[in-house]
This record gives sequence, C-alpha cells and structure tokens, in this order.
Amino acid sequence: MIKRYIVFIAFLFSCGSQASNLPNFPFVVSTGLAEKEVSPNIAEVQIDLMSFNVESNKAMEGLNMASSAVIELLKKYKIDVKQLEASDIQKSTKRADDGNYNKTQILGYEISRNMTLKLEDLSYYAELMSELAAIDNLTNMRTHFDVSNRKLIESDLIQEASTNAENKAKRMASSLGSKVHSVYAVSQASDFGDFFATFGAQTYNAQYLNRTRFSPVIMFVPKSINISQHINVVFQLEGNR
Repeated sequence: MIKRYIVFIAFLFSCGSQASNLPNFPFVVSTGLAEKEVSPNIAEVQIDLMSFNVESNKAMEGLNMASSAVIELLKKYKIDVKQLEASDIQKSTKRADDGNYNKTQILGYEISRNMTLKLEDLSYYAELMSELAAIDNLTNMRTHFDVSNRKLIESDLIQEASTNAENKAKRMASSLGSKVHSVYAVSQASDFGDFFATFGAQTYNAQYLNRTRFSPVIMFVPKSINISQHINVVFQLEGNR
C-alpha cells in the first residue's frame, strides 16, 4: 500500500506544470553536506589604489607613487613581482553639482587601479599588511585565505557529502516502507533548477559564493578556514522499475 502511495505521488507531480522536470518513477531528493576546518597556508589580497587631485598629472603622480610603494614592499619581503597582477588604470572627472542635479565645473581628477597579490608564504603576513595599510592612496584591501591542496580536500569532501546524501535518502525511503534503488541525477549547484524548488531542496549558487569569498583585511592569519562541499542527489526508489 505504501509503495502504491509513493507511485501515486510521483504521478501527481508528473501531471503538474513541472512535468518536464520530473521522472515518472518513485524517487527521493536528498542534499548531502561535508565540511572541514583547515589551517590556511596561502592567501590572495585585493588592493585598491586611488588618487585625486585638481590637476590630472598630479593625480597620476599620486597613483604611481602608491604603485611603486607596493612593489618596494614586495622586494622587502622577497616576494616575486610575478605574484602581483595589476589592472588597467581608470580615470574619471569629478564635477560640482549646482543643486539641481546638473554637473558644472570640474573639481578634479580621480585615477585608480586594482591589484591582486598572491601570497604563498604567510609567515610575514601581519607585518606586510601593516605596511601596506600605511601606504598613501591605498584605499582598500580584502583578503581571501586558502590552502594549496584545496582540490584534494574537496575531492574527499565530495565523497563524504555523497555518503551523507545517500544515508539521508535511505532513512527517508525506510520511513515510507521502501528502499533506495539507484542514483538518477546529481548536482553540486542549482543545475536542477525548478526541479529542486518543487521539493524545497536547498541549492547553492557557486557564483554567489565566489563573489563573496573575499573579506575585509585582517592583520593576522586566522587559525582555520572552512571548506565545504554540497551535493544534491535524486535517488530512484524500489518499485515501478
């Protein structure tokens, strides 16, 4: 009777507006999670430089001085200049506002650029950040800590997350008097789209995570960082094969 009920549930969903996304057999959706705390050994620092002056050439001079100061610090800490990547220079004018949203005379020129510094040794991180923060016209810094063997760790976590998802699916199937038969579909992000939304399964947007992985710079290396892996799985249940 229970198995007939599961088949009926699958049939009802297959008749709805999401019909093209749903399989025509009994199934269960499960999300697996695995995470690990690890000590970081590398870092990536985003550096913003900006100079403003009423004279364009002086604004450019201020930016160049800041850029040179960053490079001098790399030499001091024996960091290969190849570890530093710089964007193109951006220039804009700043104008006065007459109060009616009309821009009038030019007040000055703003010139900026962004740099990305990759650190493979964190033993001098605190001292380096302190000296970077003291550079004139350096307006912002953000740091992303990481580990050099991330791919290996993530591979192990995927296995753990898969096992976690399977165990959850087995418990759900058992509560309905059924058993897991096989894997129908797997996703690490939101590739299943509306399919998972139908069943309330949580999905994870990798692009959002990448955009937010940088945090305001701190003057010390954190004791640990969290690495996690999520996996969404559709399991086919026994019956109606």
